[in-house]
Amino acid sequence: MTESFLRDIIFIATAAFFGGFLARSVKLPPVLGYISSGILFSLIGRPFISSYDGLLALSQLGISLLLFTHGFEITIDALKKIDKRILVVGVLQVIVTSFVLFPILTYFGLSISVAILFSILFSFSSTTIVIKILEEKGMLYNFPGSAIFLLLLVQDLFVIPVIILFPILFGEATGSVSSILGSLLVSAVKPIIIFLFILIFNKYFLSKVLGFIFRYPSHELTILATIFTAAITIALLKYAGLPDAIAAFLAGVIISEQGRNLAPLSEIRPLRDIFLVIFFVLTGMLFSVPYFIANFWMIIFLTGIVLFIKFIVIYSLLRIQFFNFSPSLKISSYIINVGEFAIVIGQLALLDHHISNDSYFLLLSVFILSLAFIPFENTIIEKIHTKINKYKFLKRLFPDSHGAVVHSEQKVVNHVIICGHGRVGRNIRTVLDVAEIPYIVIDYNRKAILDIQNVGKHALFGDPTDPDILGLAHVKSAKAMVITFSDVTENKKIIKVAKYMNKNLYIISRIHRKEDESEFLKLGADEVTFPESEAGLRLGVQLLKNFHISKDKQEEYIKRIHEV
Repeated sequence: MTESFLRDIIFIATAAFFGGFLARSVKLPPVLGYISSGILFSLIGRPFISSYDGLLALSQLGISLLLFTHGFEITIDALKKIDKRILVVGVLQVIVTSFVLFPILTYFGLSISVAILFSILFSFSSTTIVIKILEEKGMLYNFPGSAIFLLLLVQDLFVIPVIILFPILFGEATGSVSSILGSLLVSAVKPIIIFLFILIFNKYFLSKVLGFIFRYPSHELTILATIFTAAITIALLKYAGLPDAIAAFLAGVIISEQGRNLAPLSEIRPLRDIFLVIFFVLTGMLFSVPYFIANFWMIIFLTGIVLFIKFIVIYSLLRIQFFNFSPSLKISSYIINVGEFAIVIGQLALLDHHISNDSYFLLLSVFILSLAFIPFENTIIEKIHTKINKYKFLKRLFPDSHGAVVHSEQKVVNHVIICGHGRVGRNIRTVLDVAEIPYIVIDYNRKAILDIQNVGKHALFGDPTDPDILGLAHVKSAKAMVITFSDVTENKKIIKVAKYMNKNLYIISRIHRKEDESEFLKLGADEVTFPESEAGLRLGVQLLKNFHISKDKQEEYIKRIHEV
């Protein structure tokens, strides 16, 4: 490794750090910061980076590692758990969005092959960024966050078929229509057959070999076994004629099936992330500021069209699949952006000379603008939601299908309304069942509501911010309400509506940040709880018991902590 090459890596990493930090400080995705660093380099001039070709090779390794870890995370067990409705929405969203965007892209002057490719790429959403946002908001493991994650997973399954389509799209397959279709079929079936062969080989031979090796446990040996297995698998797949990207992805899937024996993904991610940062910085260096300025209004207009069409298509498909109005609105708002795989595949097409520089500049510009729009998406959608709830004629245009309350012929009184049936909501239900206190659960998750109804309990499928839903839950005669949703904005709305309908209602709400406590109390919440904090205090109490500290002292310490 030459001194200039090492200097360039350090320089890019430093610039990426400051770019990512600035992006996060203004609540933008760090990826935008990395790309902005690259754009800055492009303005200074590429000669400033003396090892560009070597860095480009590293960035391509980052793409392979991304697809490898992507394959590692898409396990066969995970695919079995995908809800059929989500699977239908995910597949149809890519297909319908592509069909709608295709004629629009040809109108903007793209060739038929490039328009087909870009229409598919624009249908992808940013898995990395959206999952990060859901994790930060505590929504990933609760509905509708779980539905968003599964939709992204279904979208990502299209990555490999798109790469397989390259020879057909860009004229590498020649001859009659039947011969072209035949070559396409061979291109699609070949990786599947090879993959199944290697999967069987791993299951019945490699697993036994690894079992013998791991009789002598060693962390270094585990990592080497992972590298060895991945290298052999990728080499066999490449020998069979598969591209690097497909080989890396299939190797990840195969190794995920050996996950109990091989090194965890955490060993690979840091290296992958470093190379991906280099990839995004170099992506920014490929960005053409003169092209962006010259075609500014066209890019703005096209980005707006892409976001609008994706929103309409996703929302419509969710409603057709009987998802309620509010979760359909929320899910759609999270996945209307353009994903990083669009840029990954776009750069592969550029390096293979399938698309022109101008076409790539257009793809990159739409990607960047769609990410820049992320902080405003939820705000705009919330305003739409508020407007629709405010005017009755709009509510009739966007009706909700409410699930019936079980055994509610008689008015329920002095009961608890549980808003949200995630992990926290289920535990509250258990406590109330033991104490024989009546309750009504309200949630967006139709399956969860049906499960509750099937055991003869009161449950409503709908939006708890809707006064009509709270009316069906007999909020005026309720004694208390517990709000367990992780979405801060939604919880605030529920408190406002519930307090307006019943001023004497005792409300306990979940919060995720200590800073939100005073605002929630001002809105009308009688008590707020911070689940992570409470879990920490409970663990602390267990430690105090281990130190033989009396129960009175324990209660005194906890009281002092709560008063701070």
